[in-house]
Amino acid sequence: MKFLTSAFFLLFSTLCIAQTDITPAVSAALKASDAPAIASHMMPQVELTLNGTDSNVSKAEAQKSLTIFFKNHPVSSFAIKHQGTSKLDDQYRIGELGTAKGSFRVTFFMKKNGTVMQIRQFKIEPQE
Repeated sequence: MKFLTSAFFLLFSTLCIAQTDITPAVSAALKASDAPAIASHMMPQVELTLNGTDSNVSKAEAQKSLTIFFKNHPVSSFAIKHQGTSKLDDQYRIGELGTAKGSFRVTFFMKKNGTVMQIRQFKIEPQE
């Protein structure tokens, strides 16, 4: 009985943790050039790095900037290359975005806000 209880608890815990991981949704949105879907996972204010410019913007402004970026850089692929946890206990993901105009490194940092993870920093930078 103890084994069944432990197995159920472990399975339940895993499912709860998996539900807070927004990585699959953000990855799918990047592949689909879906700026509104990406923005839906952002905090109300986000640090955005795009086209060589860093700025603190609202979620709506970030969505507009991403929409313009995707219009000018049609996406062909996206894949997560690395993930982990920073010293500040933020989750981060680093991926490669393939577009018609070249490859870009995408980095996003997520922080837990209540029970959900939200993007607090989002970067798209040319690959070197």
